[in-house]
This record gives sequence, structure tokens and C-alpha cells, in this order.
Amino acid sequence: MTTLRLNRLTSGFTLIELMLVVVIIGVLAAIAYPSYRSYMVQTRRSDAQIALTQAANQQERFFTECNWYAATLTGARACGTNTTGVLGLSGTSPQGYYTLSAPVAGNINGNCTGGSAAFACGFTMTATPVATGPQAGNGDLRIDALGTKEWNKGGSWVSWTTK
Repeated sequence: MTTLRLNRLTSGFTLIELMLVVVIIGVLAAIAYPSYRSYMVQTRRSDAQIALTQAANQQERFFTECNWYAATLTGARACGTNTTGVLGLSGTSPQGYYTLSAPVAGNINGNCTGGSAAFACGFTMTATPVATGPQAGNGDLRIDALGTKEWNKGGSWVSWTTK
């Protein structure tokens, strides 16, 4: 009978063992969380890349139909004049983590004289992170009519492929 009682007293965990497990879990979480946050920022940046690539494709389609690039993203798709035109897209990325800016007319190849012909020469569109979530402050992304894809990483524009 005494042997049975002794076994019941020695079973279970001590407070020190439990505290050691808590400390180990805390250290693992402290190491894993920054990696997870970095992964989330990178994933959400791809949301902007998808949105800008799709918008640029729609701009090229619009150019084929109207002979100039659209000046406005949202609204009913319409050619208008060569200083207007509506692309017919939403103003956000597919997941809503970035806001797309209206296209800016561009003298991309240096052959245009500005004025009303500016949208016949090119465009630049920018995606700005929404102020909430881990992507906030991660830098804008942009694409132009020549297909140049850049990310404002820490104040300087680099290619999208840079991490």
C-alpha cells in the first residue's frame, strides 16, 4: 500500500519544469514572429504587384481601342478624349492592401511634346500601402508604359525582384 502512495506523489510536473517549457515557447515565438511578419509584408506586396500588372495590361488594351492611355482608373470604361478616358477598374488591389493612384501621363520615350498628347506617350501608375496592417510604410510600387516595375524600398526605387 505504501508503494502505491509513493507513485502517486512522484507523478506530474514540477513548477520549475513548467516554467522552463514556458520560457522555451517564449524564445521560439520571439524568433518566429519577425519571420512571419516579414513573410506577410512580402505576400501583401505581391497583391500590389498583381494589381499594377493587371492595370497596365488594361491600359495597353485601352490604348489599342482608343489610341491613348486612360487618365482615370475608376468608373465606366470609356475612351473620352486623349486627355481623359476611364479604364474601368477599382481603385484598390485585389485583397485591398494597396490603393492604386490614377495614371499619370508620361513622356516615357522622350518623343512627346506634352499637353493633350501626353497620354498618347505613356503612363505611370502607383500602388500605395493602406495605412493599416503589416504592409503600412513598406513603400510604394509603380509601373509605367514601358513595363518598368519599381518598388520604393527605403527611399530609393529598386526593381520588384529585390527583397
